[in-house]
Amino acid sequence: MKSRTRLLWIKLHTYFSCFFLPLAVMYLATGMLHMMDIDGGVRTEKQFEVSLPNGIPKDEEAVRAVILPLMQEKGQDMKLPADYYYEPKENYIGWYGYKGQVFFEPLEDPNKAILHVKKHDLWHQFLLIHKGHAGPVFWVLGIMFGLSLFFSLVSGLVIAIAVPMFRKTSIVFTLLGAATLAIGIALSV
Repeated sequence: MKSRTRLLWIKLHTYFSCFFLPLAVMYLATGMLHMMDIDGGVRTEKQFEVSLPNGIPKDEEAVRAVILPLMQEKGQDMKLPADYYYEPKENYIGWYGYKGQVFFEPLEDPNKAILHVKKHDLWHQFLLIHKGHAGPVFWVLGIMFGLSLFFSLVSGLVIAIAVPMFRKTSIVFTLLGAATLAIGIALSV
């Protein structure tokens, strides 16, 4: 490999690594702590028993038309998160996002429910960025980070193979990594 081409690979490897380092640290921290069941939690939670003469609607727009005036009436200034969900078994219905959660919890009386308004603490918000619940900007950044990480690993391998004294060791460690992955998959089934 020509020294100019090798230098280009090294520069790209360096710039991508530097740009995505803060996001990588956040993903690593939240991922490792999530594996240890440390997920953060709710900073504030308000619950209000509300009357719903027609029951809890199922359609997103109908729920929005009911829930927004109730939140305003109860003095809750939080915007509805982006992700709408409906769980038919428990009949929970509402919105979930990285800043918080707003949902109806049904009661035995079909014309009453509990309105929950939860605001997540900072650590839980970081975890939800990691899980893709922070909106389109972080979704795109996550995809770009994944591609950048792949490029950084491949460019590191290309650079290592281009240097004769690292070539054999790089290939051996790449094969060891692939074998470890294969064994891990086989043992996990």
